[in-house]
Amino acid sequence: MLFITGATGTVGSRVVHYLKQKEVRFKALTRTPEKLMSDPTGGKNMTIVTGDIKNCSAWSDSLHGVETLFLILLDDAGEILQAARDQGVRNIVFLSSASINRSDAGYNDNAMKHKKVEDQIQAYGFQYVFIRAEAFMHNTIYWRDLFRYNKGTIRLPALEAKLASIHETDIAEVSSVVLADFDRFSGQILTLTGANILSQRNILTEISKQLGQSITLEEQTIDDFRSYMSKYIAEEYITLRVQDWEYTLKHKLAVTDTVLTILGREPYTFREWIAEHLGDFQ
Repeated sequence: MLFITGATGTVGSRVVHYLKQKEVRFKALTRTPEKLMSDPTGGKNMTIVTGDIKNCSAWSDSLHGVETLFLILLDDAGEILQAARDQGVRNIVFLSSASINRSDAGYNDNAMKHKKVEDQIQAYGFQYVFIRAEAFMHNTIYWRDLFRYNKGTIRLPALEAKLASIHETDIAEVSSVVLADFDRFSGQILTLTGANILSQRNILTEISKQLGQSITLEEQTIDDFRSYMSKYIAEEYITLRVQDWEYTLKHKLAVTDTVLTILGREPYTFREWIAEHLGDFQ
């Protein structure tokens, strides 16, 4: 039996989709069970657990009989890991971050958060697989208002900063394979990247091209970006983006062949992701 946290999230919902196609039984944790109940594909091998991942005590009994837990990021995973161990869970598949692999991992906020959970999983004695994913392509959604309301010019900092972003579908499909065949991957750290390394300028240009818009790109200062974005997202997320930009302006990124090796196909491209989500930018 598997247990999926974040089952209606960006990656988790896709993990659920792939697991429904496999001969495995699993439980799916969500705060919005109606999203899973309304799925027309059904899911005879799925049991829905209603609850908030941050309130483990309310649903921890549902971990009984579970062998492998798919875990998403928590500020402190101690409570859920203790509950999992108490209930007899043996294996953890943790959706971690490729930022841990970077030379600035010791002071990069995103890397430190994910590494803390990785360390906790090992300290509790679980068998594990850490899926260290590069930035989700879906993070680009936060640019949508720049395209919806621009007047011919888009201003953004660090236009030459690079990304090796990965499609959330690739992350989910790899995760589903690992969950369904845990022993094959036990003890491994799998770093997932997209097919290409692209600058922010490349990605913005591709979005404008697919929209059929003629856009002028202008370099924005970090201070102006912080001031503007603080109206819409928390400061910690602004800092994460700035740290990523600063790192990639000074260091080279690399792509991995992990998706190809596990799935037998190339990762989806950013061009494909944009085409799928074009309506969000219109």
